[in-house]
Amino acid sequence: MGNFRYSTFIAKSWFLFVCLITFSAPALIRAQETEQNSANKTDAALPSLVATKECLKTSSSSECLDRLFREALKNHTTGDVLQLIERFEAEDPEFRRDCHPVVHSVGRETFRLKGNIHDSFSACDQTCHSGCYHGSVERFLRGDDVYSESYKHPSQAELKQKARAACDANTPLRLRYQCLHGLGHAILFFSAYQLQSSLDICDALGDDWSRSSCYGGVFMENVSNATNEKKNFSPTDYHAPCNQLADQYRQECYIMQTSRMMEMGLSTEQMLQECAKAGAYHAACTQSIGRDLSNEARVGQSRAAAQKCELARDHTRLACMEGVVYALVDNTWDGRYAMPFCAAFANNTDQEECFEMSIQYLRTFFEKPIEDIARDCSRHAAHSPRCVELAVQR
Repeated sequence: MGNFRYSTFIAKSWFLFVCLITFSAPALIRAQETEQNSANKTDAALPSLVATKECLKTSSSSECLDRLFREALKNHTTGDVLQLIERFEAEDPEFRRDCHPVVHSVGRETFRLKGNIHDSFSACDQTCHSGCYHGSVERFLRGDDVYSESYKHPSQAELKQKARAACDANTPLRLRYQCLHGLGHAILFFSAYQLQSSLDICDALGDDWSRSSCYGGVFMENVSNATNEKKNFSPTDYHAPCNQLADQYRQECYIMQTSRMMEMGLSTEQMLQECAKAGAYHAACTQSIGRDLSNEARVGQSRAAAQKCELARDHTRLACMEGVVYALVDNTWDGRYAMPFCAAFANNTDQEECFEMSIQYLRTFFEKPIEDIARDCSRHAAHSPRCVELAVQR
């Protein structure tokens, strides 16, 4: 409300100023009015933060968001819209936490305009966990009438055929991963949230890494879809469905499982106890705790997130740390959130291991040059010179 009143005051002041100089500079005024009207028209075509958050609250949030960004993309590029999302993230910590489905929508509408994954990926970027890439792959499978004509969902055989052709093996690893992850989201949707059928479609992909990347998208869609009755969970078993699946799926399942444990009311300490019961997947489950804690780090609560990882012991602390770091770097493809998180550990050894983990991930998976990583260290962990030292040692 304060911003609105301030904007109204400025607008009225500008109008009075224009009136005062009307007779002395008519040509200048006409030029200024034309420029202002053009700017107002452009801004009006972009969705507001309020409208975007209202869509997120509805039971048909995907359709609502798609309509919003379909209109925005009539007069703006995908890059323009993603810059808007980044501004919303900077303004509103709650939106920063919940923005991933929003950029999925931008990706769906981008694919609708571009018509192919290559051009869609060229238009997208990493904003909010690379959701634009994921949404593009969703639209590749879904088409335009998915919401109103669900009977048009492709068969499992058609999905397997499309899945094999969806993601170009020659693209950089970070982009191929986004494609495969988005594919997993879309496959579960089109399989009417039948978990095993969806995993079977991922199994049609040609190598273990592609299959596991696809599994991850399936399990994230299972956790994050807005319709609770479609989720494949147990009301009483903290480990379902992971403990009911074949071994080949359990690693990726457990990397998402603590989101469900949190929904069931468990604290971090209780989740650590449950993860200890996961046997061979103890570390994967603890990594899931870290992935969930990344939401705290992204809204400026790095120390709170680090303290919760400090509750874990030995190798499981590293797993928690890894979950946070990977999620934070995946979010922005740089160290803006990961470096402050690492600096927040009380123990120097933990700090160093966290910095090393972040640097390695940025260097290998995202192919970031050493000088860029060192710059991230200087900018985002200025009080921890060890970060720069570790970066330049590589």
